[in-house]
Amino acid sequence: MDNIFLDENIEMNENNYVNENNIIDRDLNLVQCEDNKTNLYDIDKLIVKDVYRENILLSDKDTNKKSNDSKTLRFNLNNDRAGGIQYKKNVIGFRLNECIYTSPIFNIKEGNSTIEFNYDGGIPPSSIKIPKGFYTIFTLLNTINSSTLVSSTVIVNTIFNLTFDTITSRVKMSVITSQLQFNSITNNSLMYILGFHQDLNTQLQAGEETALTHPSLNIGTYLDIVVDEIPYKACKQNPQGLNIVHRLPVRPDSGSSIVYYKSNFIDHNFQYLFYPINLSTLTIHLYMDGEELNLEHMTISFEFELVILNK
Repeated sequence: MDNIFLDENIEMNENNYVNENNIIDRDLNLVQCEDNKTNLYDIDKLIVKDVYRENILLSDKDTNKKSNDSKTLRFNLNNDRAGGIQYKKNVIGFRLNECIYTSPIFNIKEGNSTIEFNYDGGIPPSSIKIPKGFYTIFTLLNTINSSTLVSSTVIVNTIFNLTFDTITSRVKMSVITSQLQFNSITNNSLMYILGFHQDLNTQLQAGEETALTHPSLNIGTYLDIVVDEIPYKACKQNPQGLNIVHRLPVRPDSGSSIVYYKSNFIDHNFQYLFYPINLSTLTIHLYMDGEELNLEHMTISFEFELVILNK
């Protein structure tokens, strides 16, 4: 009776002995009798479930299928270096269990390192370019003030000078030249990051200008993990229509750029399930505060949980 489980408190005798072949047909996996006796179980029903779960580990080291702009991770589940993960059929659930990644270490990068302006009616515009790196507000302002204009020997602090008011937590700009006009002020520009949300495209006269708000030099607040193949209805719905499977807070430990996230999901009943799909590839993008990240210098690892229909 290797496929029958009986309550250990039942004493077997001639009266309650039941032939296992009358209960379970191993080939058809069907119960043959009309009703099982009390405390008698079909082991197949205990072991073989309608669905099962698999956890898969993927990292940027497991694929050489990066896009030309280094913003996409693409995993081929049939071959590639992720060959230890087989092609997945009848997937009906997908979520993030764990993520480990190195937070970007620069808060001044290629896209926000330039300040363009006209002064004293000069044409074409002048500009400075701040070296990429991690800056505090004080080191950043000192770097800006001491920078030399591109293709010139003129130093910024002869045109304008920036200081930080520790009481109001705002940046103040002293305009030294007679006329000053900034160009290309966008939400990602350096002057905007310093808190100058007002219109600096107009002519500023000699005097003092105070930023409307405090500077924002944080590396990032949240990270969105986007997986193209997962149905949108199973994702976090958002105005951009991205297939966001999870949003992580950026909380690096003190003195470390490594961010660790572990899901606190316990009850599987709260997981959204969808109609069965087959997964031969996974295409992943990362968005930091709504901006797609360049993954060129990042190390990242994911643990995903798949719910698979056992049919």
